[in-house]
Amino acid sequence: MNKFAAYIQISFKQSFQYKWTFAMTLATQPILLFINMALFRSIYDYNGVDTLKGYSFEQMIWYFTSYMLVLSFVWNNTANQIARKIITGDLSMDLLRPVSLFQNLMARSIASRLIAIMMDFIPGLILYSIIIPPEFLTVQSLLTFAVVVIPAFLLNYLFNYLLGITAILIQNNASLLSVVNLLAAFTGGAFIPLEFFPSSVNRIFDFLPFKYIIYWPIQFLLNKQPDTDWMVGKVLLVQLGWIAGLYVVYRIVWRKLLSKFGDAGG
Repeated sequence: MNKFAAYIQISFKQSFQYKWTFAMTLATQPILLFINMALFRSIYDYNGVDTLKGYSFEQMIWYFTSYMLVLSFVWNNTANQIARKIITGDLSMDLLRPVSLFQNLMARSIASRLIAIMMDFIPGLILYSIIIPPEFLTVQSLLTFAVVVIPAFLLNYLFNYLLGITAILIQNNASLLSVVNLLAAFTGGAFIPLEFFPSSVNRIFDFLPFKYIIYWPIQFLLNKQPDTDWMVGKVLLVQLGWIAGLYVVYRIVWRKLLSKFGDAGG
């Protein structure tokens, strides 16, 4: 545990050298926010409605803003990092480190998310609240968001780790990563609220992990769930189930793929 904490500290210092890269998101998001405000104001006015699929104008604007805020917590580049290590041969050196590759990359992901929270989430939440005050936002909704977004990070990390190690089998998995990431964003509600899909389609999405990474953290931040206590428990249960399941898959698949990697590398 001490080694893992030390890796987080080292990774934090390394990532902090690129802190202004994180701040670029904060600089560009207000532009997208104003574009969304103009677009959805026209849509709401044209239809003569105050709500659309259960979203007020304010909540609809914040839905897309909240997606970027959620990414401050859950985003990671683990799949690409692993694929690059396998292609370049750096994986062999990583396997000799005192901390496993799984822990090493998780430490880097945690460090980068800590910086993103400081440079993107907190300033962004303040800035966006000034532009369009979120009357729906409460202390409870923020706390509930924090409760579900942490396991969302773990779930997304495990998924990306499993996706990354496919490079051991197929060498260059760039196309696979692109397709799966697009699918994850689509079914997770990154492009459009899932309420716009038919209920039959949403039932399919319920069996995928992605809405528990993106959609549900957004919902709790928007304070859209009337039965909050029950929904929090249900979402957490599903998230923990996916985390446990993917971790077991990772342990099994990693051993088998590592043996193949060892055979190929001599």
